[in-house]
Amino acid sequence: MLRASKGRVLTVTSIGGVVGQPFNEAYCAAKFAVEGFMESLAPVAATVGVAVSVVEPGAVASEFISNVGDRDALVAQAGPDAPALAAYQARVRDAFATAQTPQGAAAKIVELLETERPAFRVQTSDATRAFTAVKLADGDGSAVQALTGAWIA
Repeated sequence: MLRASKGRVLTVTSIGGVVGQPFNEAYCAAKFAVEGFMESLAPVAATVGVAVSVVEPGAVASEFISNVGDRDALVAQAGPDAPALAAYQARVRDAFATAQTPQGAAAKIVELLETERPAFRVQTSDATRAFTAVKLADGDGSAVQALTGAWIA
């Protein structure tokens, strides 16, 4: 049906599928895998007229981080990683305090669905575009390491 309609496949991933983030190793690994799968699928699907896109939101005002549990207990149990974890948790709180609205992220998805020739990689805000640009322009990984390392210093 996708081939017949010249349809599209759109997957919502995360900026965590582009930039690895401290204390989110498993989450980022899963998102990297989705990005790699879709990136590999895209040129094959294009040969039969099917567009493939990934949407990469960042922090969206939702209950996403409420699933973490007792943050103080996590820090208390983190041993030598406690200072880094506490710093990272503060960074996450700040990011979600100024998070994009769900409506803003959804509007970008609708816009992508209505675009005649959608891009493969689409971020949902200027902030996520700037963040992922660091990685996409970072040939040796040093810029990303400096950026994310500062979050936990």
